[in-house]
Amino acid sequence: MTDPLTPEDLVSVRTITDAQVSADGRIRACIVYDPPPPRGESPRADIWVEAGDAPIRAVTSGPGVDLLPRLSPSGRSLAFASDREQTGLWRLYVLALGGSGQPEGPRRIDALTGVVEDIVWASDESGLLVRTADDGADTGNIGGGLRFVTAEEQQAAFTVRRPATAWRRLQWVDPASGAAREVGPEGLAIWDVGWAGHGPVAAVVSADPSENAWYDAELAVLDLEARTARTVHTPRWQLQSPAVSEDGRTLAFVEAPQSDRALLAGPVTILDLDSGQVSRPGLDVDLTQLRWTRDGRLFWVGVASVGTACGFLRRDGAHWRVEEIWRDRATLGSGYLVRASCSLDGGTVVAAYQAHDQPHELMELATAGDRPEWRAITEVNAALAGRSVGRETVHRWTSRDGTEIEGLLLLPGDGSPNAGLPLVVVAHGGPTNASTSVFLQGAHRGDARLLVQAGCAVLLPNPRGSTGRGLEFMAANIGDLGGGDLADLETGVESLARSGLVDPARVGIVGLSYGGYMSAWAAVRSPVFAASVPVSGLMNWLSFHNTSNVGRFDEIFLDGDPYNPQGPHLERSPVMYVRGCRTPTLLLHGDADLACPISQAQEFYQGLASAGCETELVVYKDAGHGMTQREQAIDVSHRIVGWFTRHLGLTCA
Repeated sequence: MTDPLTPEDLVSVRTITDAQVSADGRIRACIVYDPPPPRGESPRADIWVEAGDAPIRAVTSGPGVDLLPRLSPSGRSLAFASDREQTGLWRLYVLALGGSGQPEGPRRIDALTGVVEDIVWASDESGLLVRTADDGADTGNIGGGLRFVTAEEQQAAFTVRRPATAWRRLQWVDPASGAAREVGPEGLAIWDVGWAGHGPVAAVVSADPSENAWYDAELAVLDLEARTARTVHTPRWQLQSPAVSEDGRTLAFVEAPQSDRALLAGPVTILDLDSGQVSRPGLDVDLTQLRWTRDGRLFWVGVASVGTACGFLRRDGAHWRVEEIWRDRATLGSGYLVRASCSLDGGTVVAAYQAHDQPHELMELATAGDRPEWRAITEVNAALAGRSVGRETVHRWTSRDGTEIEGLLLLPGDGSPNAGLPLVVVAHGGPTNASTSVFLQGAHRGDARLLVQAGCAVLLPNPRGSTGRGLEFMAANIGDLGGGDLADLETGVESLARSGLVDPARVGIVGLSYGGYMSAWAAVRSPVFAASVPVSGLMNWLSFHNTSNVGRFDEIFLDGDPYNPQGPHLERSPVMYVRGCRTPTLLLHGDADLACPISQAQEFYQGLASAGCETELVVYKDAGHGMTQREQAIDVSHRIVGWFTRHLGLTCA
């Protein structure tokens, strides 16, 4: 029997992201994060590289976080971004690997301005196409809901915000000389870029540089010499992952409704740039990332039900044939960002792999044999790999309107029968997102594992609006936030109560971001839940619209005018229903959150307190959209488990 897991154990897990493989498949790279640092210290992450038969090792080791490992086509160089000189401002570096993965020391490209957000090598290695954000730009929700702030601004007695002052740009860098020049069109913000290293450059662009503008961005083909853009697609929804084929004639991209930039998952569209013909291959996977191979296949990775999958699309006459190579409940990528990388010939696939019983490791997909299997390249979390807590199953039920819903169910024990258990529902964020099998399962860094260990069942539902089940299901909550999706959660609880597995009088709910909204909404609108913990949530759609950096999100997903007194912005706001609420509610929030500002938690706390409802508000200093410092992450876990122990009667914690 293994020792019980503690919040300190879970905070020690090292996260792996951004798995990469060289064009020829010989070299693999990834980012390995140190555990969250103590307050006052900067986070750290190194880039690890495996080349040939040599064991994988860290090739960067400076202070700060090294990101975006991009191997040159020959494998002799590595471009990356690092904030080693100032925390939170990533600058461009190039590292010579000598063709064998052995580093010779990084060199900063001083001529490049701005914060590096993406890097693409030219096929002949003559240059780098670098997407940057001006200092002062927002990071986006997935980037922590913060801003890229300079040291001078940090020391200033005041700050000034003006619209259209911080842009996202495209720059060309000569890695040999270090020269840099802007090549993106004037007056366009570049949100995403697709380039094969030669031929046409595709980009997701907008005329407004604000974070809100991403929701209405278009797809364009750029002329880097003339610095012009030609719009090739004006979308209904949001765009991600433009990918130009090796012959430069075909452009693939993902379009779907999305609540958070970089989190998008949905169907693929393939556009013939010569004829304008459009193809939309049918897959039962919501795609997140695309990459063309040399022979014209399109590699894809995405969310499939409560898991992830990857494979290829191959042209078959006028159609595209789906060649799925792997699918499981396990997760490729960081959890929120489902990602994988393949070589130019499609023969090598690598990913940061994790599952309920497997913490993050860099792995390679071995396709020989009857069943593809993932082979571990790193062993950075080996000490925790065997410390699984409880068991994970898929639970399916029917909602009130007949919609079939599914989610993951975590149960304590070794498989022996359970009955009358307390239950905590973990509402995922987004809402355009999904709960899949990950090691640090829960609302915040593994709290679900601690709850299971304390004798609690945990349900991680994927209600309508989630990814993994197609565009219609994904869009089913638009104009009805807090309506059908709340019913999906309630009926999931009712299905478990009918089976006798859970005690309907001991049910709680917790969630982060949109999951925080659902937790607050459930506290004031549902009789099902006996306790609630909203984390970094939103409580008032009207004030959210005017204070968040993504106010366009609520206009799209509520499908209403925020200034209509009879509209959904007030009707679907938890703060409007605090009178009469008797659900004990613990609010956890960062004071630097730009996505869901601290005022959201303050409004709800004040309303609940004035209504006589049991409530607490914990504010985490300098924390953005989620708490990432070591002491804060540990405190969040202790408080979540402690709140439900008190109000659901957990037997141990």
